[in-house]
Amino acid sequence: MTQFDFHQCLMDVSGPAVILFTRQGCGSCKVMGRVLAQWQTESDSPALFVVDVETDTALVREFEVFHLPALFVFHSGAYHGRLEAPPRLPLLRETLADVLSRPPEEAP
Repeated sequence: MTQFDFHQCLMDVSGPAVILFTRQGCGSCKVMGRVLAQWQTESDSPALFVVDVETDTALVREFEVFHLPALFVFHSGAYHGRLEAPPRLPLLRETLADVLSRPPEEAP
């Protein structure tokens, strides 16, 4: 997924999707990426899209990403907000459920 097909990819997902903004060499990003990859092996996992901040700078500006890793939640193409949780699967699950329980909002 790149800045050119980002929004179309999200529209094609019928359930929840998590967007991870990351960059190579970011230790915290690697940890979060490993936890999210582990989640992908389970049946309750959301779709996962990874955005490289060094490559897709337009998306970085659009989402006003200042700190890494940064996570954002969409459901069926609708934006639901940031996912702010430590890189621990139980906390990510709980926080995702909380974010999805709120009504969609305007994407940044």
